[in-house]
Amino acid sequence: MKKRILFAVLVLTSVSTNAQTLNFSNEPNLGDSKQMFTCDPLTSNLSSVTGTGVTWDYTTIVGMNNAQQIVEVLDPATLPNASSFPSSTKALSVQNSITNYFSSTANERTSQGFVFEEVTLGTVVAKYDVNNQVVMQYPFGVNDYFSDVFSGSLDFSFNGAPQTPLCNGNSLATIDGQGTLLLPNATSISNVIRYKLTDTIFTQVDPGFGLLDIEFVRNQYEYYDLATGNLPVFIHTSVIVQQLGGTMPLLEQTVVVSSVEPTLQMSLAKLNEATFTIFPNPSEGTIHFSGDFSSDASARVFDNSGREVATVESLIKGQSVDISFLNPGIYSVIVLNNGAQKTASIFVK
Repeated sequence: MKKRILFAVLVLTSVSTNAQTLNFSNEPNLGDSKQMFTCDPLTSNLSSVTGTGVTWDYTTIVGMNNAQQIVEVLDPATLPNASSFPSSTKALSVQNSITNYFSSTANERTSQGFVFEEVTLGTVVAKYDVNNQVVMQYPFGVNDYFSDVFSGSLDFSFNGAPQTPLCNGNSLATIDGQGTLLLPNATSISNVIRYKLTDTIFTQVDPGFGLLDIEFVRNQYEYYDLATGNLPVFIHTSVIVQQLGGTMPLLEQTVVVSSVEPTLQMSLAKLNEATFTIFPNPSEGTIHFSGDFSSDASARVFDNSGREVATVESLIKGQSVDISFLNPGIYSVIVLNNGAQKTASIFVK
């Protein structure tokens, strides 16, 4: 039987009277949709801004070349991964990034897993078909929180090899704040509540040189103005893949979308400043860099503990780097190019 712990924190009557509450009656319905604006993934998640009467200031967020994404509630049976989530009744999708599959009762919302797209791993399918994950308990208001455990399997590609490992995880869900959300164009939304979900999936992968213990860590923040609709008005989601106990992410993806269009926009030229490839990967002693680098571009290689093990200054296209002294394993490479930063992973045999 699933073990779950619910913590209800009492708040002052004057606060709880005005605070909004997530419950079954204001869940988003099939067909609900909202056009959102894609924002800079380096946008802060404002994780420390919690409590009642707070202000989340996103007035200076930067858009990504006027890109937009649709946030919508879809019928899981109509989606490509329908067979992986047969018991789901709804799928909350952020276009071209992450889709959360769930079902609900009057007492709780239960997740059967999620799917997200990642350049290196491809389509990642997380199925909690052994033990579902409870992500909300109704009614769910400010300062309420609870933990849960879940288990199932994953499906993705790692280092070019298909992976279908079993997995288990734990999560913590909370309404960690209530207050005012400031967005661009002098937009101020009062009485907003912020839902936060943090979950960690533990699994093993085989990149070709032995089993590795891996964890997927997701932090998802959803801001709700229930007076105007049941879909979030702002979302900040990040997924980090790292070796268990490691300090440097192997992969990281962050999606930030806003219901209000940013006044500042990042150009395509800026977006492409840190684009590069490393080959061969896996490597047996030498790696090469390909890309358009500025005169001050540099690269740094870190091991799983976060220790810097190699540095390349004045990085140029075709640069070769000797890494034959490194032990077999996974390493992170951070490239700085004209003010932009990008992280990639290399596999040393």
